[in-house]
Amino acid sequence: MTQSMVAILETLRVNLDTGSPPFVNSGVINWLGRTFNVSPYHARLGLIEGMEIWTSGSSFAPLDLEGVERWLIDIPRGSHLIICRNKIMFNKSELPHREGIDLVFWSHDDIANFVGHAVIDGIIDVGINEEKVTESEDGSLFPGKGPHTLKAKNDFSSLEEYELDINLSKPVLLPAKLHFVTGVLRGPEDIELATWVLNCGGLHIIDEIEIMDKTPLLKQKEMKIDANPNFVDLLSERRVHKDGMGDLLRWYYFDKESENVETHDVLVPAYIGNDNNGEEWIFNAVLSKIQRNF
Repeated sequence: MTQSMVAILETLRVNLDTGSPPFVNSGVINWLGRTFNVSPYHARLGLIEGMEIWTSGSSFAPLDLEGVERWLIDIPRGSHLIICRNKIMFNKSELPHREGIDLVFWSHDDIANFVGHAVIDGIIDVGINEEKVTESEDGSLFPGKGPHTLKAKNDFSSLEEYELDINLSKPVLLPAKLHFVTGVLRGPEDIELATWVLNCGGLHIIDEIEIMDKTPLLKQKEMKIDANPNFVDLLSERRVHKDGMGDLLRWYYFDKESENVETHDVLVPAYIGNDNNGEEWIFNAVLSKIQRNF
C-alpha cells in the first residue's frame, strides 16, 4: 500500500526521496518519503521542501487519536504530512501538538482536492476521451460532439489580492457557452472584428483559448448563462484614431446587424472555496478571476 501511494505522488510529479527514513517505532502510520526540489506549483498546494510524508494506509481499520499520539512521540522535529486514506475517528482540530513539529493532515477529501487540482492543471491525464482538436477554416476549434473543456491559465494572482487560499478550494467544472463573434465596429472607419466571448456568470472577452485533450472527471457547478447575449456594449470600445490633428480617442460601436455568432458548449475549470465569513467564492481558471461575492 505504501508503494502504491508513492507511485500516486510520483504521478503527480511530487519529488520524493525514499531513502534514509527517520527512525520511529513501527505503528499504523508509515513513512513514504521526504520532499525535495518542491516546485512552486506544489508549494502553492501546501508542500514544502524537506517535508516528511507519511500514510496511514487505506485499510478498513480507522485511525484514532491514540495512534497519532504514539507516532508523534517518535518523529523528529520539522514539517510532516500525514496522508490518511481510511476513516478517521476525530476532528482535525483535535490533533495533538508538539513543540518543533509542524503537522499537516490530509483526509480523503484533501487528497481528492490535491488530485483534482492536478487534473485541472494538466499535471495528470485522467478523463473522458475526446476527438482530436483541430482548427477549421472558419476559426472553430470544436469539430465533433461537445462539450469540450477549456484549458486553465493557472494565474492565481487575483486570489492573492483577496487573501484567499487555493489550498482550501475544490476543483470543479462550470458548464458554459463559448461564442465566436464576428462583425464590424463602426467609427471614423469600419473595422472587422472577430473575437471569443465566454458566457459564464456574465459575458467575458477571451484573447485566446486552448482545449484540453480530455475532460477531467470532476463535479460540475452551475453558473448563470445568458440565454440571449447582447454583444453590443461588450464589444463597443474607444480606440485611438489618427487624423490631421494627431491621435484621438474615438468611439467604435459594434454593429449588431453585421453580427455573426457561432456558439459552442464548453466546460470551464474552476475552484470553489469559502472566505473567512463562510461566503462561497468561485475562481474561474480560464478568466483568472473571481466570479462570485467580490
